[in-house]
Amino acid sequence: MSKPAGAPSGPPAFPPFEPPLSALSALSSAIQSSVTDYGNAKSPKEKAAALQKIQASSTKLSRTTMPVQQQFMQINFGPNVNVAIRIGVEMGLFAALPTSGEPSTVADLAQKINAQEEFLFRIARTLSVFDILQESDSVSSDLPSYSHTPYSRFLTLPPAEASTRHLFDNMLQAQVNSASGYYLKYGFKNPEDAKNSPFSFANGKDDMGLFDILEEQPERMKLFNSAMAIQATIGLKDVILAYPFDKLEANKDGVVLVDVGGGKGQVINEIRTVYPNLQSTMALEDMEIVLQGGTVVPDEIIKQPYDFFKEEQPIKGSNYFLKSILHDWPDSSCLQILKNLAPAMRDSPTSRLLLCELVLPDRNPTIGHVLRDMNMLVIAGKERNKLQWQKLLGMAGFKILGYYGLESPNSSIIEAVLDE
Repeated sequence: MSKPAGAPSGPPAFPPFEPPLSALSALSSAIQSSVTDYGNAKSPKEKAAALQKIQASSTKLSRTTMPVQQQFMQINFGPNVNVAIRIGVEMGLFAALPTSGEPSTVADLAQKINAQEEFLFRIARTLSVFDILQESDSVSSDLPSYSHTPYSRFLTLPPAEASTRHLFDNMLQAQVNSASGYYLKYGFKNPEDAKNSPFSFANGKDDMGLFDILEEQPERMKLFNSAMAIQATIGLKDVILAYPFDKLEANKDGVVLVDVGGGKGQVINEIRTVYPNLQSTMALEDMEIVLQGGTVVPDEIIKQPYDFFKEEQPIKGSNYFLKSILHDWPDSSCLQILKNLAPAMRDSPTSRLLLCELVLPDRNPTIGHVLRDMNMLVIAGKERNKLQWQKLLGMAGFKILGYYGLESPNSSIIEAVLDE
């Protein structure tokens, strides 16, 4: 049978792949220069900055040495790494590895977790290629043995396991099930209604957001809450050290800080630990159902029920700390939260708004930055760069005074005041 007129005759032809030597040399030199900077670093901050430069240049070098066909395959088959990790978590592979670091044979692991040997080998082989497991020769089998890496040990921690399950079961599946249909229905634009987000669409729900949907399914909500425990603590001490909390001034009632939407109170406890001389009262605010479920803060901490969408801030003239709140919501919802907060800061020149959020650079963000933003897209949230934060806060009547801890790969603190 003859081909239709105009049909392609075969795969596209690519010229021989020969990256310019000058590009390879420049990237190699950049890596070596950053390695030298790392060796000469005098502080953890300098070491972290050097490591970030090494990562960025190494990633560029890897891409420069990879033919486009190989890039295509890796990008399109990349989600299968998440599949292998999720299967590994489900069958207890990471917990089955000896904590001593000694390698285990495929046969021993398969017997321990009741898995077929070849199936386990295929999962472990994939994980070892991505340095999630360590592969080594086995003296008693044709198949290799496997042992822990730092990453696989991390996955044995309950919050890390819960986060892996949540991101795969709740978030990634919602991305997959909404990536085309949602945007064809609503248009190729930022979702502006958290109750009709891609997550809502993927779960077959109208007028229900992430939290509404999870509340209908207690096991999913329990998984979400467990997963958020790791997000509440990763890099927390470093970001708290970046801002001078001990310079804040209390309001007339002696309340120096209000943790808005602070959950169980882990952040307040960490601030009190880092700044033991901060003697003024603090307040923990969240939905009444959250506070009734128990907190981890001492009795002297004020526990104030508060719905930041529906109520004006009840504690006046203090300083207000919001950790990882605004990134959950589209701009319109953030403006409502800030609108309800602003009256409490009016005519109080010492009041500060402190947002603990990821702050993307306006140019050349990292892979981690943009992937976290894509993760928030599915619930109509957003990770914002400096320009986006300035725009959002400006629309709400606030003025940014400064950024603290921007070198952190996790969160920074944005300090703002009412622009009166």
